[in-house]
Amino acid sequence: MADAGAQVKKRRRTPAAAGRFHPPALGASHPRVEGESRALRALRRVMRLCALALVVELGYGLLTSPRLAIRTVELRGDENVCREVADLVRLPAGTNYFRAPTERLARAVSACPAVRAVRVARDFPNRLVVTVQRREPVGVIREGKRALLVDAQGVVYAIRNEMGWGLPELAAPHLNLREAGTREAKAEAAALVAVLNALAPYPQVGVTQVRLDRGGEVTVMLESGAEVRLGTQEQLAEKVKLLAAVLRRIAPERIATLDLSDPEGAYWRPREGADRIAAEAR
Repeated sequence: MADAGAQVKKRRRTPAAAGRFHPPALGASHPRVEGESRALRALRRVMRLCALALVVELGYGLLTSPRLAIRTVELRGDENVCREVADLVRLPAGTNYFRAPTERLARAVSACPAVRAVRVARDFPNRLVVTVQRREPVGVIREGKRALLVDAQGVVYAIRNEMGWGLPELAAPHLNLREAGTREAKAEAAALVAVLNALAPYPQVGVTQVRLDRGGEVTVMLESGAEVRLGTQEQLAEKVKLLAAVLRRIAPERIATLDLSDPEGAYWRPREGADRIAAEAR
C-alpha cells in the first residue's frame, strides 16, 4: 500500500510538472514573429516610397500643367495709372499659376511714382489680379503742355493725359521738368506742400498758386487775384489761421496785397477801384 501511495503521488506530480509554463528569456524573439515584423517594415517602406512618388508626380503636374498657365492679368484701380503700369505686369506665355512671380510684379509696380500701394493676388486657376492705389495730387507743376503732379507727401510724378486742372500751381526755382528729381526740387516741393497742407482746413481761401522764392519766402495767389505774402515758414499755422480770419472780414476781391510775413504787423493794400466795383455790383 505504501508503494501504491507513492506511485499515486508520483502520477499526481508528473502532470503538473509537464504543464508548467516557462516564459522565454528576456530579449528572445520567436522566429515567426520576427519574420512578420521584417515584412511589415518592408511594406511600410514601400508604401512611403509610393506616397513620395505620388506627391512628386502631383507636384510636377501642378507646376507644368498647361491648364494652370496664367491666361489673364487683371489690373484694378485708376484707369490712367493702370495704363502706366500695364507693361510692367506682362508675363511670358505659359507662366504657371504657382510659379507666377507675384512679389517681383509688386516691386515693379511699386517703383512707378504714381502708385501709392499695390497688391498682387492669385485667382485660381489661371488669373492674377493686380490692384493699384494711385497717389492723390494736391498741387501741380506746369511747363508748357506738360505737367507734374505733387501729392501730400511731396512726391512728384507724372501721369499721361493728366494736367492737374483745378489744382494749385506750385512754383519754385528748381521745380521744373528737367530738375524735378533733384534734391533742391524735392526740398522746394516739400516746403510748398507744407503750405498746402496748412491751408487744407480752409478751402474757402481759394488758392490758385503757391510760390517759393530763392530766399525761402512764400507767396500765395488767391482766386480773386489777391496776393498773400506769408514770408518764411515760421509760424505758418498762425499765419494761415490769420489769413482765414481776414478773409472772413474783408472780401478777397477788395484785396490787392495782404502781407502776413509778420503776424503782429500784418497789413493789406486795397485793390484800386474795388469799392466802386463792389458798389456797382450791389
